[in-house]
Amino acid sequence: MTTNTSHEPPRAVAVFQLQVRKMGRILRPELIGLALILSPTAIMALGLLMRRNAVLDYPPELSLLLPAAAFLLPFRLWNREGLFERGDFQLMPVERRRHVLIRVCAGSVWALGLAGIVVLLFNLLALAAGSPTIGASAWLWLVPLGSVATAYLMGSALVLALRHPLRWSAGLILAFVLLSAFNLSAPLDPMIQVILQGDLGLERVLTGGASSTAWIVALLFWFGLGLIAVTLASLRHREG
Repeated sequence: MTTNTSHEPPRAVAVFQLQVRKMGRILRPELIGLALILSPTAIMALGLLMRRNAVLDYPPELSLLLPAAAFLLPFRLWNREGLFERGDFQLMPVERRRHVLIRVCAGSVWALGLAGIVVLLFNLLALAAGSPTIGASAWLWLVPLGSVATAYLMGSALVLALRHPLRWSAGLILAFVLLSAFNLSAPLDPMIQVILQGDLGLERVLTGGASSTAWIVALLFWFGLGLIAVTLASLRHREG
């Protein structure tokens, strides 16, 4: 006599924890590289602190570098998962679209965690030197994390929506460069100006703008767009 046993699908929390650990293994080379960069930086900074009048300002370049890295992170995390192929990811005992969304959430832990470490390190060094930090107001310390979260969602949406996201991204960048080189982007300049420097522009998300209210409004707008984009892109991975 045979008995049919139904297996309960794994809980979302268990899948989330599994994906966080898996992504840690995937990112091991990057984690080692980051440690090799930050450790000598911290040692040299501490050496400078022993001197008088050391200047160790918080580097403003991080406001662009951190979101750029967060945007590229999903490309790395999903590189070998075969989202649009019949691979191991599709064979897992979890509904596919649900699994995709859980994995995006797991990746955000690494994006925000690593960004938080970098921001905290450089701020502490600047504070120790008595130099300008990311800002005197508490909300300014959250600005890099907000821009990182938004950029990560945008990158995740591209990876989930497109079969060849790197090719599309490279093609769009090349098209923009060519349009600018041949001075053909003039019709798009007003729209680009609004997107970058308008009241809800990306510049405000990256830098914080003049007030916390303006930053929060702009952040909610772009973060909301990122969530919508990820949600719509995940529909491509519903169970057939």
